[in-house]
Amino acid sequence: MPSEPDFATIHLDRPGIRKVLGDLEAEIMELIWARSAEQGTAVRDIFVILYERRKLAYTTIMSTMQRLAKKGLLRVEKQEQTFIYYPVLSQPDFVARFVRQIVDDLLVSFAGPTLDALASSPNAAETAQAQRLIAEIARRRAQEEEA
Repeated sequence: MPSEPDFATIHLDRPGIRKVLGDLEAEIMELIWARSAEQGTAVRDIFVILYERRKLAYTTIMSTMQRLAKKGLLRVEKQEQTFIYYPVLSQPDFVARFVRQIVDDLLVSFAGPTLDALASSPNAAETAQAQRLIAEIARRRAQEEEA
């Protein structure tokens, strides 16, 4: 399982977490996050809900949950004959990670234009906060390069 979730593909035209997850993946994660993380979730738990909404096959739900585990978003444990899935990250932590990765990528790939866009913001507090975040990203990247 990857140590960090894989956000290799970003769809800027999609809302919320669907920017980095497919529609079904996002819907499954939202259902899992709505449950107690310690409780865990079986494929059948999700299937019952999604069958009512979308008439999806059990195997479609199962393979999507397996794919989410391979992406590092779910952890799976076998309990008797059932696989139980647990979220690796809370929803706020997931969002924070994908936002951080997008910002990091923008700063690496388009440092000048990104800094210019942030500097031209009419909100001084937002600009100051963005500059602090940029400085933190630069420090973290420098530490990673030294390691």
